[in-house]
Amino acid sequence: MNRLLNFMRGRAATAWIVLLGLAARLLMLLRIAPLPLMSDAASYSRMGADLAAGRRFVPFWPPGLPLYLAAVASTFGASELAARLAMLPFYLALCWALYRMTLHLTGEPACGNLALLPLAFAPGMICASVEPVTEMPSAMLLTLAACILLGVKRGKAGSAPWALGAVIGCMTLLRPASLILLSFAPFYLAWRAKSRLAGTAVCLIPLAMVAAWVGYVHGGTGQWVAINTANAKNFYYGNNPQTPLYRTWWMGSHHQPGEAAGTSETPEELARYSSIAREYVVHRPGLFLLRTFNRVCVFFALNTYAGAYAIEEYGFPKMLGLTMVAIDAALYFLVAIGSILYLATLPTWKGLDSGWNDGAGKSGLVQACLLLALCLLYASPYFVAFSHPRYRFPMEPLLMAASAAFALPFIRGAPRAALERLRGRRIAAATAIALFLAIQIEFVVIVARAGLL
Repeated sequence: MNRLLNFMRGRAATAWIVLLGLAARLLMLLRIAPLPLMSDAASYSRMGADLAAGRRFVPFWPPGLPLYLAAVASTFGASELAARLAMLPFYLALCWALYRMTLHLTGEPACGNLALLPLAFAPGMICASVEPVTEMPSAMLLTLAACILLGVKRGKAGSAPWALGAVIGCMTLLRPASLILLSFAPFYLAWRAKSRLAGTAVCLIPLAMVAAWVGYVHGGTGQWVAINTANAKNFYYGNNPQTPLYRTWWMGSHHQPGEAAGTSETPEELARYSSIAREYVVHRPGLFLLRTFNRVCVFFALNTYAGAYAIEEYGFPKMLGLTMVAIDAALYFLVAIGSILYLATLPTWKGLDSGWNDGAGKSGLVQACLLLALCLLYASPYFVAFSHPRYRFPMEPLLMAASAAFALPFIRGAPRAALERLRGRRIAAATAIALFLAIQIEFVVIVARAGLL
């Protein structure tokens, strides 16, 4: 046991985990290389090709990933293989950010390597690393934002405002709803660094990046577009008389007859979609609240997407796809329940020390609150539009870090204090875990009845 622990504390363990994860991705890439890009990946690739060719258009999709793919196409040539290979750097960057973030939480290299294990080997994580979709870049940027905020020293901003501003700006161009992070991150940074200017810089950089894109679109099309046109339609998809009460994602992934996926509507059509959705919410607030409750539950349900996609699009044997679903579910359960236990074993505010990087005391509570705030803010837009477990993907590295932090006292051979706190909160922890498991059962039952599993 001591030999394993010593190995997990070493840099060799980090290298082996990251490189084996990279090897798994290269094997997956080799398997799917002959297959064309499909679904969202094909749409992002086409938009990237249009941008690389200098075409001007009103964007339906967010521009962050297509701009990156356009740069890749301009440098290495436009090909589906190049687009897939271009996603691997995001995996490597996410490994670095997750490891650093876990060190900020715990100060223990073994915890950092423990957090890397599900990232490296979960089938869903592997699939997202070899398809040009926004999950992996968004996860990398959200984890990097958490890493930057956790690393800010008391009274010293350093380069954090500029780095954090650029990260949030890129996240906004990838997924516009991420702009909601500006309601928290600048204020936290200003409080932590004791500098209002630091908070201002965090706001200015993303707004400048968004303004540059909006100006570019207006210059080529004459239309003012709030980043892209999908947002109004997504709100409509999740809030209209035809929206299912539980499967609110259904209309967003199953388009109506005669409706093309990924097409931009006129400003008048977008205004009509927004108006219908707003009026429906106002006139049926009870249904909106019920759908919102269901959206919250669905967001935290197990993600079957990678396994289902492997069966339906890659042509994998059904048993292999179901095995992927089972592995993803098992790893998700581990990190989710570990995160719950991490929160349950934190000390209370009363009588805490004021240390910052000791992994406990006031520092642990502040760090936990920071992670919770980032997770809830990132998730909240999906609670009012439509929701799916796939959209939780960028948050999962934060859960991996939190669950690894729960293992800290056990790794250091001093679990007594954590177990004592857990014993005092066993009812709350058991209730939270029971609710989590109930969400999983509900999701499996409903989607299985609909023939989606």
